[in-house]
Amino acid sequence: MGKTPLKYFIIFIVVAGAAGALFYARRTVPVCGEDGKYMASVADCQAWGLDSNLCKQAVEKARAVAARAAPKTETLFQCELRFTDCFETPAGGFSPRPAFCLRADGEPREIRYLEYEADRRNRKKTREVRID
Repeated sequence: MGKTPLKYFIIFIVVAGAAGALFYARRTVPVCGEDGKYMASVADCQAWGLDSNLCKQAVEKARAVAARAAPKTETLFQCELRFTDCFETPAGGFSPRPAFCLRADGEPREIRYLEYEADRRNRKKTREVRID
């Protein structure tokens, strides 16, 4: 009977170690899984060696999703205070410029933007916000 608590303790340590390893591995996975390429502009896309028409379409699709789902501001100044980079939406107003993963099918996936936030010392830091 004396060995049973020790056995449970060892099992607990092994399970906790496995959970910690999975958590760490999940946090360090690249943004673009599989064969995708991470980009935010037409120039980034062309730097990967992709066709310029495909690049323009992908950027426009990602911007359309961001314009629909991301927060909007009335002026560029307000937008740049809150987000790292902004663009003017076709309907008026400004939204954060999205970054995305472009896979072989030509559709932008894993669309994200960067938002400023402050820590306890009121220092500006960026936080990645994913648009799903």
